[in-house]
Amino acid sequence: MDESGLMNNNDPVARGKQMVTRFAAVQMSAAAVVAVIGAAMSGWQAAQAALAGGGIVAVGNVIFGWRLFAPGIAPAGRIARAMWAGEGLKWLWVVLAVWLALVVAKLMPLPLLAGMLAAQIGFWIGVALFNK
Repeated sequence: MDESGLMNNNDPVARGKQMVTRFAAVQMSAAAVVAVIGAAMSGWQAAQAALAGGGIVAVGNVIFGWRLFAPGIAPAGRIARAMWAGEGLKWLWVVLAVWLALVVAKLMPLPLLAGMLAAQIGFWIGVALFNK
């Protein structure tokens, strides 16, 4: 951000983080829709599981995206390493978070997976919306 508090469009790292945050917001919005449906059909526990599933996917994509854009404008090899590091960290997060959600928190599996799927669909919606 510059002195006025506005986003600096010339900073590729800041722009990347802003884009990743927008995608996560769309993903969580999609998961929230599924959570409302789950709450109406099966109660608060289903809604909680759907939101957790959406959060798992959204946080995973934030981890990936922030790591991917961290180098800014850099040689291809450095960008590739950032991509692989981000992907690895994302999958470590997803595996750990799903385990925590199912084994430790004992959330309902089907709504959890529905929330994860909704968040992934939200990502694709974000691709269509933020194609600039």
